[in-house]
Amino acid sequence: MTAVHWTTRSSRTPHVLYLFIALVFILTAACSSVEQSLEQRASALDKKFMCPVCPGETIDQAQVQIAKDMRQIIREKLAAGEDENDVSQFFVDRYGIQVLASPPTSGFNSLVWIVPPVVLGISLTALYMILRDMRRGKLARVGRMNDTTNQALAPYLDAVDEEMKQSELKRRSAGGRASAPLTRSDDGSEEVNG
Repeated sequence: MTAVHWTTRSSRTPHVLYLFIALVFILTAACSSVEQSLEQRASALDKKFMCPVCPGETIDQAQVQIAKDMRQIIREKLAAGEDENDVSQFFVDRYGIQVLASPPTSGFNSLVWIVPPVVLGISLTALYMILRDMRRGKLARVGRMNDTTNQALAPYLDAVDEEMKQSELKRRSAGGRASAPLTRSDDGSEEVNG
């Protein structure tokens, strides 16, 4: 059998040419991605800083001159090789901590990040417990306890009613005039007849 040579000198030339063209495309894409990466980093930083003169707007949203200047400074500093922390510190030194769109997560400012989720968790837990107790009928048990209490007080309440009737009779007899008799209605209140 004869051995077949896969590559000959004339067939290697197109492969080398294709390899060279692929290498050129890769290098071109890499160079353009560095520029694109710089713009992406700058755009991300634009969203992290508040406009000093526009209430509630980050510098990527604001159209005033100071916001435009701040966006330009960010791009210049990133192009000069500074990282995001250096740029952030530059603006904090210049405009104060309020220039940051989100407060830092350290020190006293950490309460801004901790308290709302804790309050939400406590509220949801309390709501769950209230709804669970209502479903189980805890409020019905309280109502039954009130009925029991009323039954225990019934003799005392009857005694008070009897004393009030006797007092009314004494008042009528002392006044010398007859008044209309009292009757008890269905809801337990007394009404004057006549």
